[in-house]
Amino acid sequence: MPLLNDRPIRLVGNALVLLTAAVLTVASIAHAETHKNIVILVADDLGWGDVGFHGGSVQTPNIDRLAAEGVRLNRFYAYPACSPARAAMLTGRFPQRYGIAGPVRPRDEGLPSSETILPRMFQQAGYQASLIGKWHLGLAGKEAQPSQRGFDHFYGFLDASIDYYRHTAGQGQVDWQRDGQKIHEEGYVTDLLADEAVRQINRSVSSQPFCMVVSFSAPHSPFQAPETLVAKYRGRMNEREATYAAMIDSLDQGIGRILAALDKQNLRQDTIVVFTSDNGAVRAGTNAPFRGQKRQVYEGGIHVPCVVRAPGVLEAGSENEQLFAIHDLFPTLAEAAGVTLTPTKPLDGISLWSQLISNKPISRAIVIAENDHAIIRDDWKLIQLADGSTELYNLRSDPTEAKDLADSEAKLVSQLLSQLAQYKVVVQTDGPVPPSGDGSYARQSVASGRHTLAVTATQHLQEGESLATATLRGDAKYGVLGDPRVESNGRGVRLLSGEDFDGNGTYAGEASLISSSVSPAQRWYRFYISGLAQDNFTVDQDDLYLKVEFFQNGGTDSLDLIKERIYTQVSQERKDFFDKDTNESLGHSTWRTYAMDFRTPFAEVDTVKLSVGFANGKGEQRRSEFWVNSMDLKPIDTPEKYVAAKPTIREFPQPDAATLVALGGRWYFDPKGSERKPPQQFDYTNSNQLLYKSDRFEAPFADNMSSWLRAGYLDFEGKAVEKDQPKPYAVVISFTDKHLVMRSRNLPNHPTATFPDRWRMLDGNPSYIKEQANTWHLPLKPKRDPTAFAMDEKNSNQALPMGAIGVATNGVIFFNPFDHIFETDAVWRLDRCCGHPSPQQQYHYHKYPVCVKTPWSDEGQAHSSVIGFAFDGFPVYGPYESQGLLAKDDTRNPLNAFNLHEDPDRGPHYHVTPGEYPHIIGGFWGQLETLNRPGRRR
Repeated sequence: MPLLNDRPIRLVGNALVLLTAAVLTVASIAHAETHKNIVILVADDLGWGDVGFHGGSVQTPNIDRLAAEGVRLNRFYAYPACSPARAAMLTGRFPQRYGIAGPVRPRDEGLPSSETILPRMFQQAGYQASLIGKWHLGLAGKEAQPSQRGFDHFYGFLDASIDYYRHTAGQGQVDWQRDGQKIHEEGYVTDLLADEAVRQINRSVSSQPFCMVVSFSAPHSPFQAPETLVAKYRGRMNEREATYAAMIDSLDQGIGRILAALDKQNLRQDTIVVFTSDNGAVRAGTNAPFRGQKRQVYEGGIHVPCVVRAPGVLEAGSENEQLFAIHDLFPTLAEAAGVTLTPTKPLDGISLWSQLISNKPISRAIVIAENDHAIIRDDWKLIQLADGSTELYNLRSDPTEAKDLADSEAKLVSQLLSQLAQYKVVVQTDGPVPPSGDGSYARQSVASGRHTLAVTATQHLQEGESLATATLRGDAKYGVLGDPRVESNGRGVRLLSGEDFDGNGTYAGEASLISSSVSPAQRWYRFYISGLAQDNFTVDQDDLYLKVEFFQNGGTDSLDLIKERIYTQVSQERKDFFDKDTNESLGHSTWRTYAMDFRTPFAEVDTVKLSVGFANGKGEQRRSEFWVNSMDLKPIDTPEKYVAAKPTIREFPQPDAATLVALGGRWYFDPKGSERKPPQQFDYTNSNQLLYKSDRFEAPFADNMSSWLRAGYLDFEGKAVEKDQPKPYAVVISFTDKHLVMRSRNLPNHPTATFPDRWRMLDGNPSYIKEQANTWHLPLKPKRDPTAFAMDEKNSNQALPMGAIGVATNGVIFFNPFDHIFETDAVWRLDRCCGHPSPQQQYHYHKYPVCVKTPWSDEGQAHSSVIGFAFDGFPVYGPYESQGLLAKDDTRNPLNAFNLHEDPDRGPHYHVTPGEYPHIIGGFWGQLETLNRPGRRR
């Protein structure tokens, strides 16, 4: 057993636990026979300060009564996000062990079938186990359903959030079911979940105990509540605050009905009730007095309310200071109920039942992790951010984490970092382990959390063996390629389009390698594989791809990714290389090289993750594999057509400020020695005379106001254009006393790609761009919106509308980050400027155009230039804060949740940000100009 400070350690919850004599004391289970039933009530995104017994502004009499009748766990910790917290609670294991490091998205595997949830062991002990409410641990396949994982009954929804009245999620599909069958019901979700819990309690059989998890969706977005409850708070709160308060009020009433049902059935004495939240609140709620919020490892994101009621055993109205993690819940409840846990894999959680009974805390250390890591040992908390920097706080004297003691407590920081390193090693033990040997080709990728093969493999490896340590996901295997009795293809990765290898009900797989063979001095590379598509390897939607993901800081910080489809090439080669005389026993397939050329989007990129994968497989069992026996990366020369780089706007010569004519706001006219009266309009003829003042004068529209209507585009009438036509007046600017008025044809002034859905048969995003006639009004003096709120990861709170949210200086519109509501990955549809047409054929950007055809050249030599404006009037700058510093990495002036900075020279301004979910802005910071459509959705 490994040691920490000369004492044995165990992994407990999301924790490293110091085993003292107290831990080894056998907890009393004298009351197990009288406390058989288990009810766990889980709120969603409920903050520490959102409950009445913590001084919340909303009355929660039923939750407060539960706290008065039970024990308040003052040091209970969950995870910063929904899925990891729920996975940890149900498995008793670190969720990073099995790949759940953040919210599970619809396309993710979710909770692997190899993981056993602890309610199954209650089920095996004779319990009726049920899950009522939110799952959020995977959507794909029947085996991902809760009723297949250890619950006798499931009633609720599978995705991250749900419309409280329509019961829809994602793309508007109904996500409401009972035991795997979709059902249609009317009613408010919180009420329906509480009613179901009451119904099951009333139907319970005295001879059979029950284990019930009631996983409420409240107060998670979308923010909806019954009007009668909203009216209760309207007047002393704004509309959004009143709605949020009403959601908590409804939650409290539902919990009250559940507790009343237990009393009615005379089950109070025989039931242990737990109430908690999966993580801290978002901006709508309050985590006071703690710092931070959901998705952060500061106390506000992970320190959540928790109450345990066990009448006659636990002292009513008491408070307990035991350091407790959400992994510990089921082991603790199992001991309390006399249930023996027999997991197939070692648990990280332990029982703390004796500590709840005795109210004598033991010393321990716990680790909470998402992108950042926090280790809490007794009173001390160390945070290691994704960029490697550390912060240290004493939670007893400084629970709000206001004073960083890392500099003055260097020895303690070193000790805690050492413990944290042990945690990371333990987490990785569930991942593939590289082969032993000289180690010259194995490296540890912090970004992926797994040991993976660097591309610079040792030369003694035979072809295909370099892929032995590739990270495999989904329907992918490593092994012998083909039947060695009739052909010799060696070893490699097999992507299986006709075999559901991982048992999740879908056909999709991916193989990935990590390479650090990139540098700022070399920006162009070629990623290529040697692949063979067997005769029956088949995918829908052109979904065989090569992908490159970019990282900085040694692979710990995601910057962006690019993706290129290659199935069209496979299909074409099947026709081109078909030979009817080929040995039929081997098939007609041919080994080919598939490649993609790319440019690293930022000089900071020091690590890339190379992947080949597929989705939407539909092959037959026989000969339905895509084989890969090599994956390589090599530097290439800059393609000739990109050698002549466009000069940066930063080189604009500075004018004499005394000669400029103010136009309003930060805009000026430079007469350049001619007539001082401003022109009625600015266009390509005088674009370099329209200046914007930040820390220096810029001409953001210079060289950006003309474009071409290309052959293959559609004109205003929707007719196909047969010959390229210049459009010198693609952008025209005029001024009123309140607005800069931009008239735009919405035509990109840079080349675009041919997009995957040329005939609009796959996803509605065609290859055609249509000439538009747009007019946008940008306020000269933008104003802060005091009620502004930021979007969440999937924009499920609709902080940003679908469609245009701003306009670039070349007249092309910015869309919100998602191609469809609740989607994050529009990458495969984007050209080298991160843009593509919409179903209306209008071209638009989704995120900063970091790639080679960008109309804005930005190599990070200084603060980025203005590239456009949001519809609230605030400017949108490129990604850099200063030379070599990305705005998202600026710790002195950190971006807020809206991706907005403020400084004296520029005022409030957005930065486009690369990242795992890159986007233009995270919500409107200012008051939205209503002349621009569409308005914000509430």
